[in-house]
Amino acid sequence: MNIEVLNSDVSGKKLEVSEGTTYEKVLEILDINQETVLILKEGQAVPFDGMAVSGNLTIMCIASQG
Repeated sequence: MNIEVLNSDVSGKKLEVSEGTTYEKVLEILDINQETVLILKEGQAVPFDGMAVSGNLTIMCIASQG
């Protein structure tokens, strides 16, 4: 399954992940703290424990980094 990350510090990064991978695991692979972001798929927030779907993800920072 291919995932392209948009609107984050890792914008443009493309990942190849297995079927059944959670969004939480995607964040772990990208070394992003899940407590600091929202994940959007087609403009809708998705749960971290939801199964990742191929396509574009928007990872939006919601916490200050400093």
